[in-house]
Amino acid sequence: MIWLQSPPWARWAVALLIASVALWVEFRPEPATTHPFAIVDITAGMLVDKSNTEIRHVPLGTFTPVELGQVAIDSILSGDPVLASNIGESGQAVPSGWWSLEMPLPHGASRGDSARIVLLDTDVVASGVVVEDPDEDPLGSGLGLVAVESGLAAEVARAAGEGRAVVMIAPP
Repeated sequence: MIWLQSPPWARWAVALLIASVALWVEFRPEPATTHPFAIVDITAGMLVDKSNTEIRHVPLGTFTPVELGQVAIDSILSGDPVLASNIGESGQAVPSGWWSLEMPLPHGASRGDSARIVLLDTDVVASGVVVEDPDEDPLGSGLGLVAVESGLAAEVARAAGEGRAVVMIAPP
């Protein structure tokens, strides 16, 4: 008689085990790690450390790990993650002995590009390096930060203030 047979406990246990594993795989927590985020606006040249960042949990593999205690190469807005491309060793942003100043830059200029600064009405041409990208807003100022060799920095700054300096960017 069929009702006198013992229940299939082994099959029920295996089915319950399979269902439990499937639920765990579906709803398990994502592997996470910690990453620094800016809590205030950080400008290029500032030290990125615990005083201006906070550590948040993010899914593993979202960002390249970074170490605090380095200098910001680009500006980092409050609430943004600190990316490996935004920070570097001290002095990496501006070559040693050079001065940086804000100037109108051509569209498409980006950090690290070589620049030539031509001072109008003179024969002076200065070498430079783009330190901070220009504003990408089409209605914005288009100003960016350019590092200039120290020997001509004062003359370039004077010409830029008078609107007599033009920046040329080397093609990639």
